[in-house]
Amino acid sequence: MTADGTERTAPKSGDLDIRDYLRTILAAKWLILGCTVVVGAAVIFWTLQQPRVYEATTTIEFDPNPVTPLGHEVEDVADPVGRFWSTREYMATQHRILRSRSIAERVVQRLGLHEDPSFHGVPAEGFEPRDVTATANKLLEELTVAPIKDTRLVELRVRGQNPEQVAAIADAFADVYIEKTLEDRMGSTVSALEWLGNQLDNLRRELEASEIALHRFKEEHNILSVSMEDRQNLVAAEIESFNEALTQARQRRIEVTARVTRLQAALGRDPLEASGTVFDQRSALQDLRETLRSKMAERDRLSARYGPAHPEMRAIDQEIAALREQLAEEVNTIVQNAEADLQEIRNVEAGLRRATEEAHRAGLELNLREIEYQRLNRERENKTKLYELVLQRSTETDLTRMIRTTPVRIVDRALVPTWPVAPNRTANALAGIFAGMLLGIAIAFGMRFLDRRLRTPEMVEDLGLTVLGVIPQVENGAGEEPASRRRRRRRAGSPRAPSTSADLVVHDLPMSTASECVRTVRTNLTFMAVGSGASKVFAVTSSHPQEGKTMVACNLAASMAQSGKRVLLVDTDLRRARIHGSFGLTRDVGVTTFVAGDAPFEALPQQTHVTGLEVITAGPLPPNPAELLHSPRFSQLIESARKKYDVVIFDSPPLGAVTDAAILGPQVDGVLLVVRSMVTTRDALLSSLRQLRDVGARILGAVLNGFDFEAEGYYGKGYYYRGYGEYYGAEDEASPEAAE
Repeated sequence: MTADGTERTAPKSGDLDIRDYLRTILAAKWLILGCTVVVGAAVIFWTLQQPRVYEATTTIEFDPNPVTPLGHEVEDVADPVGRFWSTREYMATQHRILRSRSIAERVVQRLGLHEDPSFHGVPAEGFEPRDVTATANKLLEELTVAPIKDTRLVELRVRGQNPEQVAAIADAFADVYIEKTLEDRMGSTVSALEWLGNQLDNLRRELEASEIALHRFKEEHNILSVSMEDRQNLVAAEIESFNEALTQARQRRIEVTARVTRLQAALGRDPLEASGTVFDQRSALQDLRETLRSKMAERDRLSARYGPAHPEMRAIDQEIAALREQLAEEVNTIVQNAEADLQEIRNVEAGLRRATEEAHRAGLELNLREIEYQRLNRERENKTKLYELVLQRSTETDLTRMIRTTPVRIVDRALVPTWPVAPNRTANALAGIFAGMLLGIAIAFGMRFLDRRLRTPEMVEDLGLTVLGVIPQVENGAGEEPASRRRRRRRAGSPRAPSTSADLVVHDLPMSTASECVRTVRTNLTFMAVGSGASKVFAVTSSHPQEGKTMVACNLAASMAQSGKRVLLVDTDLRRARIHGSFGLTRDVGVTTFVAGDAPFEALPQQTHVTGLEVITAGPLPPNPAELLHSPRFSQLIESARKKYDVVIFDSPPLGAVTDAAILGPQVDGVLLVVRSMVTTRDALLSSLRQLRDVGARILGAVLNGFDFEAEGYYGKGYYYRGYGEYYGAEDEASPEAAE
């Protein structure tokens, strides 16, 4: 929302930001150019003072398949590659070794660099040899280990001021590294050989002790004739046979038990009623049963003929009783035999169970012996394998000790450089120029961001104010004309435009850019009155003095009068009044005389040379201006002016200096703020807005005064106004009547 309550459309940031950056750069173009020249020249001068630096390169290769006279089956105990060849850790370790202090110290001692004054860059006279370690550290600063991507090649780059010396140093680094690799390999091999010899002696003694312990165990447990495995097989077969016999005995016991049960059940019953399957195995018993059945049948026949007391009946009864006794004795004998068989089977089963248990115990004891035997035998076998392995490795190591091979070799030795690699004068010059330009741009933007002054209409609108117009800089006594018009006038030798006052540029130079800008403000105020209610009485003020509020008020009043309205301009700046001077009027009668009651309202307005414009001056300066603006007489002045004139404009003092404008604001229809480009600050304008809003004054908008279109690179409405003024200026120059 704007100050007048209307909705303000936000600017398109993407376009305006770029333009703002361009305006900042264009405004500081001389600063940027100066920084570019100064920094570029300083860098070029510094580059020319630097000594020439040369670089020599030696290329080495890490070979994963060095020469192996003993074949690939014989592994070198000091092999630096092995399974680590394909890992980054191995290559990174070797690069670090190449840059180690020990390698550098060997190079220094080999080439005598600690005693060479040219390496240290000092004169030979009075030179004393330097410390080897300090010289090595200095040498490492000039060394670069650069692996070539996707290869096994590594470049050793050495820089210095002596071409021959840097080539010798690069080659020396490669030679010393290879020599150290061989020394480390030989030292590791000798150490490994000594360790293997000691281990071989220990393993030989341990192997002999394990063989003797195994022999004694065999003697103690009589395992010399039959092997432990055969004994286990015998015990297992015996246990298996006992288990089979025990199973059969259990089956037999179950069968006999069932038969005894059936026989015992048959003892209490009639032998003739018992099942035939119980006595099938005894033919005599079956004969007795058949005889008894026949006697029973015969008795049944006789009983039908004779009575129980008949001799034949008695005789046959006796025979039947005798047969029954024989049959009972036979059955009892069968049961006793069956019970005897059952007991015998139980005894056999118990014996088999004991034999099986004894066989199990013998097997467990044999297992315990087997565990001890296997432990002793395994220990002997392990000692044998270790002894054979160490013996073989010791023999191979003794052979590899005599072979001088290394996985590193020199591919290209260094050439003496003929052209320096530093300083790069072209690159340094371009970098200096670029750095100077960036420095200038950074300073320009830093000054721009730290600058709190308002420069463009967009900056004013960002604070919530509607910008009603933009007015260029107008100087008193010099007039105002576009730059292009001045250039054409000077080339043509035309006389300078007549001088005029900045307060009446609309009247004196109606075709100028400033006049058209004032008319734009007038048009915007008119449209605001139509859209949001009457605004015929308003005050013009600013945040601080010298911001052009009086100039804007005078020109705006003159412009409205030119549009055919009756306009009254009232000077309420009761401390520094100057409107009377702009129009050539007297200040004997004015606002202060009316408020004091010394003159009627009709005696206040003074006619100006601008048709339709009358002015009420401030009058004599009072001792208490603020109290006068609070008085009822001043309110009567406002009401009288509102009834008589179409537009009433009050020129009010600055808000930042005194409180007069804050007192006047609520009494008029609106307040117009004048903002001076490159003078008014954001804080001052915000303070003014806060004062007006605190007293309930209506803020119509702002006018940006003193705006420099060319300096700001502003191509908006100002371009139209500037072209408009130049257009009319061209017509004036082309017309002889206008020239007169």
